[in-house]
Amino acid sequence: MKDTRNEIILIANDLIRSVGYNAFSYTDISKKLNIRNAAIHYNFPAKSDLGVEIIRKNRSAFKEITGSWKNLDYRQQLVNYLTMHDKLTTNYLTCIVGALSPSYDTLPENMQEELQKLINTIIDWISDILEKGKENGEFQFSDPLRHGHM
Repeated sequence: MKDTRNEIILIANDLIRSVGYNAFSYTDISKKLNIRNAAIHYNFPAKSDLGVEIIRKNRSAFKEITGSWKNLDYRQQLVNYLTMHDKLTTNYLTCIVGALSPSYDTLPENMQEELQKLINTIIDWISDILEKGKENGEFQFSDPLRHGHM
């Protein structure tokens, strides 16, 4: 049995990363899945509901992948982070933050809030890696890290 809801999310995620949130419609998704727009609206009554779910899934995936690195040294964790999106570029896609940030002011408020949570999760993780790496001598820098959330 196919999982239409997850297929919708996967296609919309790729569309956001390739053409942007404001440039795709439910029709683009329904054509790819050969379903009616009503099936998409059933799962995601508003386009912003779909956008929020995509951001949440990306945030969860970020936590999962960075969690899988916890036994690596801090330098390797940072290298992993810096190269984690390399495979996207071969498919002409961008990271979800890079795809959504330029249109932030036009995003619905619920999506802005979820995107900010994702950004804060990333900033907190990077700050933690840098601080711990500095404490154990893996990194050397004198400027203080920027703390706080946007």
